[in-house]
Amino acid sequence: MNNKELFTHKSDDYANFRPSYPLTAIAWLREKISGEQVVDIGAGTGIFTQLLRHKFQQISAVEPNGDMRKKFMQLLPDIPCSAASGEATLYPENSVDLITVAQAFHWLDEEKFKAEAMRILRPGGKVAIVWNTSVPDDFVSARNAVCQKYCPRFRSGHAGKRTPAEGDAFLRNSYFREVEVVSFANPFIMDLETFEGNIRSRSYALTPQDEQYEDFTAELRTVFEQYSQKGFVTEPQETQIYLGSF
Repeated sequence: MNNKELFTHKSDDYANFRPSYPLTAIAWLREKISGEQVVDIGAGTGIFTQLLRHKFQQISAVEPNGDMRKKFMQLLPDIPCSAASGEATLYPENSVDLITVAQAFHWLDEEKFKAEAMRILRPGGKVAIVWNTSVPDDFVSARNAVCQKYCPRFRSGHAGKRTPAEGDAFLRNSYFREVEVVSFANPFIMDLETFEGNIRSRSYALTPQDEQYEDFTAELRTVFEQYSQKGFVTEPQETQIYLGSF
């Protein structure tokens, strides 16, 4: 399957059950960027994009998946969202102050995206690569073990391409000319509906058409029941931002 299509038919679950991001992270970005023109690449249903409105005046987005883009336009009709890609945004040269990529960097061709970012950024412009990343604990390990067992495309770490340590080293030491790295606590509290919807929203998750779907969901439910308290489970997460220039 084309990577662009992996989220087709997942937009409702993505919009409803993916975690958001701390407003303190947006405020930190605002302090670092002097201009107003922001483009959110791989915007999905607009979870991160809508937060940018709290601090920036000129916001637009790029989302190549038609299903996700349709949901974005329903939820955020006042923010332009184009069908282009991060490697070919169609934006004019020297037109953008900040490029954000939240939870989507792994879908990009890193070098082509770098070239496109350098083309459209104004002098002094920066790229913010943003991750909501799990802090390992027993619950996270148990959930991931079920996903590893049933989902052929399951990967953990930075985008599935690298381990967390490898991804951190790549972004700190190899990709950018200069980079600042910060993290913000972002615990994700889930009831059973949110837990199951969050799993369904993931690109690798089995669907009802898959032969082992019922076993997959049953084992996930067992994990939830084991680790939940009073009907809720908390996944410890951090929002990490790599704010770099080329």
